Amino acid sequence: MWWERQSRRYGRRRVLGSIATGAVLAATSGAVGRTRTEDVGVRLRETNAPVAAGERLEVTADLEGRATTTVDARLVVGHDPETVDERTVSLEPDETTSLTMGYETPRVRRTQSFPVRLEAGIDADQRTVTVVGTADGESAAIRPDADDVTVRPGTTVLFEVATGRRLEPTDLEWEADDAIAGDLALAGDYTFLTGTGAYLAAPETAGTYDVGATVPTETGSASHDWTLEVAPDGRGPPTIESFDSDPGADAVVGVDDVVESGLVARDPEGRLDRVVWIEGQNRTVVRVDHLEGERDEVTLARTGPGWVAAGYPTGARVVCEDGRTSAEAIVDGPEIRPPFAVAIVGTNEPLEGGDRLEITVEVENEGGMMNVGDTTQELDLLVGTDRERVDTAAVTVPFGTTETVVLGYETYPVANADTFPVRVESLDDAAERTVTVDASG
Repeated sequence: MWWERQSRRYGRRRVLGSIATGAVLAATSGAVGRTRTEDVGVRLRETNAPVAAGERLEVTADLEGRATTTVDARLVVGHDPETVDERTVSLEPDETTSLTMGYETPRVRRTQSFPVRLEAGIDADQRTVTVVGTADGESAAIRPDADDVTVRPGTTVLFEVATGRRLEPTDLEWEADDAIAGDLALAGDYTFLTGTGAYLAAPETAGTYDVGATVPTETGSASHDWTLEVAPDGRGPPTIESFDSDPGADAVVGVDDVVESGLVARDPEGRLDRVVWIEGQNRTVVRVDHLEGERDEVTLARTGPGWVAAGYPTGARVVCEDGRTSAEAIVDGPEIRPPFAVAIVGTNEPLEGGDRLEITVEVENEGGMMNVGDTTQELDLLVGTDRERVDTAAVTVPFGTTETVVLGYETYPVANADTFPVRVESLDDAAERTVTVDASG
């Protein structure tokens, strides 16, 4: 069930690291993005980032076949996209294939963060990764990108540090004035997802503050120190100009429908760097995606109910290269209806033309969660090759139960036996059978 999958998901965080599990997630920024096709779907599942420069960066994705097809998969990296690995993959209908691709990263001197994208056909999914440069030793400060940063009071700052291996919150020791501590639980979850150590400072009053981090390395430990100056003439936070859900909060959609959360971010300094996506109830970081420049757009698309099925909103925070962070924005998604599976279990045949045809249907609520979605939905009875709707009935099926409903209509008198299809449809399923009406007496 959905909730059990979510529980397993959180339990795997230490193993999976930089992934968005549970719901299928994808993000688009500018012209780079995810487009659903009829033949293949791509979900980038995990990376081994951060890695040291010169080591192999690996990306694992799930490819879902919707038809028998062969696709060319490509691993594309960098702000100036470059293909670094290619492979041909054969897929079968309703089959998911796990694919790992990678390349030897160049021995760059300075630590770099950049997007990686796995493409299959015209579908793609991307993520932001970090490579620790050789000049930075065994660890490096990622942001702020300078040792000194000056911000206005009320501006939250994300401090982030990386080594050539994945870090967990308990690996780091942060030294900072308690008065500037921000949402440290969110920072810890960010570390779980990205493998980089994180601390959120939220200074409200002017002053000079020291922030330090100590991280383990293969030879011992390394420390990084920043000076945070909070002054009226400092830089202000970036902003989220708009944040919308499509479909919106007033819509009702199925579990297989795509729900998109789209935002527009702006930083007058022109230093946009990332957007952090947050599940809005449990405060879980589900994904981090690349932004750039003064103004940028990005979309989080998910297929499947995810947290929206439980009525939870989607949150987002924008982060700049120097660590300045926007206030969190929240958007409510649509209501997710539980899928009703239908099966025709009987008819009142034999019957003559002019008699009432009755179709007995079993309806099962396959939603997987209690108290989620509208458990009353309509069923339609359609007859003939032209699928004429002849009856409709509302049925209430609580979570985890099955109900029986009878649909029917008065058949037409016929001179000869007539055989035709009957079809029962819920919003997410259908069942069909062929029936025969004998000649009228």
